[in-house]
Amino acid sequence: MADGEDVMRIAVLGLYNSGSTAIAGMLHRMGVNMGPPFWMDSNEDSPENHYEARDLSHRLRKWWDEPQLVERASKRRRVCYLKRWISRQERSGAPATGAKHPLLSLCGQDLLAAWGESTRLIWCHRPLADSISGLQKREWFKGREAEVQQRLWAALCGLEQSGVRITKLEWSRVKSDPNAAVNELANILGIRPSMERLERAANFIRA
Repeated sequence: MADGEDVMRIAVLGLYNSGSTAIAGMLHRMGVNMGPPFWMDSNEDSPENHYEARDLSHRLRKWWDEPQLVERASKRRRVCYLKRWISRQERSGAPATGAKHPLLSLCGQDLLAAWGESTRLIWCHRPLADSISGLQKREWFKGREAEVQQRLWAALCGLEQSGVRITKLEWSRVKSDPNAAVNELANILGIRPSMERLERAANFIRA
């Protein structure tokens, strides 16, 4: 990494309604700084929280003109902002800093340019058809659900096919065995949270 070499940087990617909130909530409870304040709820431990940094979420929606997902900012502007954002967050002194938002799935190369090649990209993986169906049930982006999800899916597949290292966590496995998922995530990242933190993270999935 160019800056903050000794600090781990993590980006949680995935479609809407794919389980990425669960992964972000687990990481938050495991001691990873996920970029508060969060846009959904001021209470960081609220079950209603999406663990999406308020300032970054606002910027992502402007960059990609949600839900049209048309690029409205150059890569240079995105990379510059992401560099500043991670620098601010790392002032907290946490050993690991992360961010989660579905629109980060369109920013894979931006993240690597801004945060360094050692950035851990985690894709909460759920079948495309299931993610589309889940979004339709939530009634988000009415009439554009499939279009939005397919755009994000294509971006993630393209990133993976380009040779970028992405770790996939299957949502079905996370949901069915939270304890195993928490331990797998800790092993992937090479972090050693306390037993209390691991238990809190697993209970978040069970809630």
